[in-house]
Amino acid sequence: MNNEPTLYLDYDGVLHPADVRVNREGLRTPQVYIKGKPSSHPLFEHLGLLEAILEPFPSLRIVLATSWVREFGYEFALSHLTPRLQARVVGSTWQPMMRFEPPARYFSIQIDAEERGLVNWIALDDDLYCWPDNELHRVVAPTDRLLGLAEPGIAEELADRLRQL
Repeated sequence: MNNEPTLYLDYDGVLHPADVRVNREGLRTPQVYIKGKPSSHPLFEHLGLLEAILEPFPSLRIVLATSWVREFGYEFALSHLTPRLQARVVGSTWQPMMRFEPPARYFSIQIDAEERGLVNWIALDDDLYCWPDNELHRVVAPTDRLLGLAEPGIAEELADRLRQL
């Protein structure tokens, strides 16, 4: 068993608004969409907030649990985090040999936690699809898909859950 405290981190709907799309022609650059239209809203606008929340927990590790790894590759997804956050990342839930993600993020996180032997983990994810009621204590889930981590009460909830780990 591995007692290292670990955070499974989603990007869309957490670190910036949930609707992120890419231009399939050309550079495939991710862009935030608001109400179905391209916007100038910044990607990763809540990285500073996440860093501040994690600062009191220096032993906390991060596993990327985001579709960015599947869509753009691990290195690209990792490169969008700050150096301090990058230093905490120990891997992702998606591996190159996987053709498809399981039907719900919960399953990929649960499988990864079992494979790593993790006991003390939580997820920061706006997608509660298929999360069993008896596992909801393991997820902090913003419900405002535009505000994500900046949604009132979410940063405090994450800090409280991390203290409990």
